[in-house]
Amino acid sequence: MKYIEFDSSKKYDLILLGRIAVDLNPVDYYCPLNESTTFKRYLGGSPANIAVGLARLGKKCGFFARVSDDQLGTFVTDFFEKEGIDTSRVKRCENGEKIGLTFTEIKSETESSIVMYRNDAADL
Repeated sequence: MKYIEFDSSKKYDLILLGRIAVDLNPVDYYCPLNESTTFKRYLGGSPANIAVGLARLGKKCGFFARVSDDQLGTFVTDFFEKEGIDTSRVKRCENGEKIGLTFTEIKSETESSIVMYRNDAADL
């Protein structure tokens, strides 16, 4: 298998573009979502998760996106910055758009369902 070689003289190894969400997963697995009372917060959205994974592998990443101008937008930018991801192109929304929320219901070891809230989402 041939691996990708990155030019270490470049500012970034990869710049990602796309949706960022906040995932809220119940602490109690196998409990119906309507009965869950305690949730753990995670960064979500495929491009965001890829950026975090690459940063943890030592790659220099930047990100283009928009996030809500509230506590959840701050959660995202703080999370990225702690992971070493450049957030200079992550912009705050100015018209009240909110970041997408995703709730995951773990039904069994092999089955889950997802409820997403994305109306007027803070996306590009």
